Amino acid sequence: MINREKILNFCDKAIYWEIIIIPFVASFSSAAVDIFIGWLIFTFLIKKFTGKNKDTMQGILDLPFILLILISILSFVNSINLHSSMQGIVKLLKYGFLIAILGREVKDKEHFKKIILSSIFGLFIGSLDGVYQLIFGVDLFRHRPYDAVIGLARLKGAFPHTNIYAGYLALFLPLCAGLFLYFSKGKSRVYFGIVSVVALFCLIFTFCRSAVLGFWLAMLIIGIIKKDKLVVALLIVVVLIAPFLAPKGIRDWSKNTSSVAELLLNKSRFVLFETSFNMIKHHPLLGVGVNTYSLNYQKYKLHDTSEDTANTMWYAHNSFLQMASEIGIIGLLVFLYLLAKLTKYWWVFYREINDNFEKIASLGIFMGIFAFLIHGLTETNLYYPKIATLFWFQVGFLVSLLNLDKRAARAP
Repeated sequence: MINREKILNFCDKAIYWEIIIIPFVASFSSAAVDIFIGWLIFTFLIKKFTGKNKDTMQGILDLPFILLILISILSFVNSINLHSSMQGIVKLLKYGFLIAILGREVKDKEHFKKIILSSIFGLFIGSLDGVYQLIFGVDLFRHRPYDAVIGLARLKGAFPHTNIYAGYLALFLPLCAGLFLYFSKGKSRVYFGIVSVVALFCLIFTFCRSAVLGFWLAMLIIGIIKKDKLVVALLIVVVLIAPFLAPKGIRDWSKNTSSVAELLLNKSRFVLFETSFNMIKHHPLLGVGVNTYSLNYQKYKLHDTSEDTANTMWYAHNSFLQMASEIGIIGLLVFLYLLAKLTKYWWVFYREINDNFEKIASLGIFMGIFAFLIHGLTETNLYYPKIATLFWFQVGFLVSLLNLDKRAARAP
């Protein structure tokens, strides 16, 4: 006879450690992330089907995420490849499970701390891998060489592309930097400081403008919220002197650009953005079909500006435009509603919580999400599976903290 209590106890322990392990292994292995998320969802479902107690907890993002899935399903009416669209729904379901599981299964403050320490240790390992790659030409885990562009060594660690690596760093670095500046003391402060410096070094050496900008804005907002005049002043000084510190390759390349927009975006992105707007023009409400942007690219492309965009399938290089292209303006508005709701509940929590660790941790997690979305203005980071998974993990992680303290429930 099956012992229900033993099954539930096993599932609880498995879920507890799976949540802790995921952000650590993300620094060097996509396969490990998928495996642990698969086990996380499996053990969560076993627990729910085995347990007697009905889940009465209402997640603050349940409604907007369900709406996002429903709109994505409705976009099937315009899809040119139902199999690809089904794959898109499967991805959304995985992200939805992450939010639901983290929001319900992060047990207490100690569990929350362990997840943060795992995330920051993963950030440290991923950053050291970037430094190793710069020194030896390949990363330690995957033996991938750095990307070489206009004479620059652009780090990417164990990630498939430098901009994906930059998205990972921008997502987790504000949390570590925030704890270093405003919470930690003694040895932990030294540790958080070292990790922050190494990770920032790697972020800069990705030469990914939008990720660096996202992190800079995140830290500026943190400095303003904390009323830290020194941090704000240092960030402003950095912006003023950055053009003079830029490598020669960047200075020479910038002289050949015809506009500020080209300097910030690259010429090929103009074609991608125009293509996106063309998709939205033809299918404004429900888009061309979830997970089919690349398949529709050649059909809706207006013209080429380089060989790069001529005969290949591309992403939009803007997460918001890609979303509107695939699931329409309605889908994009639902996503923005989800972000607005998360922001409102977080802000109520931040203002009312007295525990300084929870306050600073929530600030760092939220600003990491913010930096990631800024990066998404010029990259399709919400559609790169590895870091998209980590984005939704962090969203769910933030929800878990809000659920640990019910002050957020009194949001007006």
